[in-house]
Amino acid sequence: MSALGLAAVSAIRAPGSRAEAADLSGHPAPPTIRIAQDEWFRRLGEVASSIGTDRFHEHLIRLFGATIPHCAGWIIRYSRVAPPDVIYTSGVPQQVVDFYVARCAELDPFSAHWKLHEEPGVRTLAGFSRDQGGVDPQPYSALFKASANISDELGVFFSTVGHCSLGLFLEREKGLFTTAEIERARLMFPVLDGFHTAHLGRIFDRLRYAGDASASELLTRPTLVQDRFGLEIFATTSWREAALADKEIAEAVAAARGERSVALTNHLLKIERFDRYFPLAPSGRMFVLTALPDGADGGEATDQLARFNAALTAREKEIFELVMAGRTTGLIAQRLQISKGTVKNYRLRIYRKAGVASERALVQKFGRAPPLSDPE
Repeated sequence: MSALGLAAVSAIRAPGSRAEAADLSGHPAPPTIRIAQDEWFRRLGEVASSIGTDRFHEHLIRLFGATIPHCAGWIIRYSRVAPPDVIYTSGVPQQVVDFYVARCAELDPFSAHWKLHEEPGVRTLAGFSRDQGGVDPQPYSALFKASANISDELGVFFSTVGHCSLGLFLEREKGLFTTAEIERARLMFPVLDGFHTAHLGRIFDRLRYAGDASASELLTRPTLVQDRFGLEIFATTSWREAALADKEIAEAVAAARGERSVALTNHLLKIERFDRYFPLAPSGRMFVLTALPDGADGGEATDQLARFNAALTAREKEIFELVMAGRTTGLIAQRLQISKGTVKNYRLRIYRKAGVASERALVQKFGRAPPLSDPE
């Protein structure tokens, strides 16, 4: 963490008393802590060690709420082109989540304010005014506050990436968040936003094909990210150029269902599906284009693949099929319960037998042929 981040942490002081509120499920709310206490640093360590994992934002909101009394927490993804998407809740009954999604999401003043201004930072429900920022909070407050049994919400919005932003929210059952608590959240914001940015970087880094792309190549390879509604979240310039030049690409994206790869006339389209915790596009998809060599023939490639497969050992076949399905070295190691170093050694053997030097070349050589078996 930078010296500036540590200075921000050191400046935060939380009340020493325990929170008296209970969460909406009836359980006592956890006590608030002082930043200087060991518990704060334990939670800070949990966040740092969970960067790049599914539970990262769960740990992040626990860190956020550790010094501010509250009864419930939410993580919501806000999009410029889609309705708010609830990613995670704590202390919130499922019927309240369902009510928010069905009746209140379109009225959410936090969503309306973000769509107008796209400002990262801290806001409270009580701080909205019909005369400020062009957002009227009354319809949402009248409908949602009574249903959720809350009196105020405190939200933190992270920097916009693509067409969306992630928000962490704490809810209070009685009373409003105080000026001191709001200031404490503002002091914490650079720390929270910095962790969030590091998490996104780690996720994108893990999406790179192992041994096939440099860090800078992730930004230049033809790549499209869609959310679960099929709306574009992010696309590289090279993707836009390729899609503009070849209408077959857009048609393949629109028609894609459960495939991991689709062979086109001039490209191999590989498809990566995100889990529901991926912050930019929960349950969304990433499409990556790999150019096929001129004159490639699908039938010839199938015969070539069959001959190549016959030359592989049983373990090499397993790893080859997982590589062709777009799995990274780490995911293959986890799947087969072997070390990353062992996977890398098998990759090198496979490349040598194929007469290539990288995964990209391997895909270009065999990508036109259908997989010999389903790696799942």
